[in-house]
Amino acid sequence: MPSLAKNKEKEFAIIGLGRFGNSLARRLEELGHPVLGIDNDSQRVKAITDEIHEAVILDATNEAALRQVDITAFQTVVVAIGRNFEASALITSTLKNLGIPQVISLSNTDRHRQILLRIGADRVILPDEESGHRLAEELSIPGILEELPLSQDYHLIEIKPSTWLLGKGIKECEEYDVIVVLILRGDELIISPDLNTHILQNDILVLVGNKERLVEFSNLQ
Repeated sequence: MPSLAKNKEKEFAIIGLGRFGNSLARRLEELGHPVLGIDNDSQRVKAITDEIHEAVILDATNEAALRQVDITAFQTVVVAIGRNFEASALITSTLKNLGIPQVISLSNTDRHRQILLRIGADRVILPDEESGHRLAEELSIPGILEELPLSQDYHLIEIKPSTWLLGKGIKECEEYDVIVVLILRGDELIISPDLNTHILQNDILVLVGNKERLVEFSNLQ
């Protein structure tokens, strides 16, 4: 198996444990990164409690509550709240005021993206990034549709599978220390796919890994 040292010291906090936040938290743990998961929905917290380092029921719009979980100890916090813009904006602003070095937020519209950037978000994920950014990423990682830097070295990317991947199992991907977080197959969303799941031609893959590994993996023929 190709060797790649995993950074076990880097920790992440993820606010919002819906579909995206849940998958991201679990895969980061599998990569060796302790995760603090935060949500005000007890069912979402209960669903992931046994799979990540710590999961808490918390109203993240409350600054005092965030301080109680030592949120300022984290270098990177992901605000994985896309549907409630008011909450996302308030949390993003609070985190930057608390001095979090990197705050990554989700947004459903370009207008909301611009507002989040103005109030301090270091990066805002939007389904349709500007064409120049997409082109630059496509040159380094073939088939890339979206990219989310999680740290200086680790990234989450969304790609169309290259020809060599078609028909192969998830297990073969993870031999390169590239983790398949989910597969979008038509209208079906396959979260944390089984290692024996095979990749089909029209699938869209969401991967997490070291940036160099992702580039190497994406360029395999």
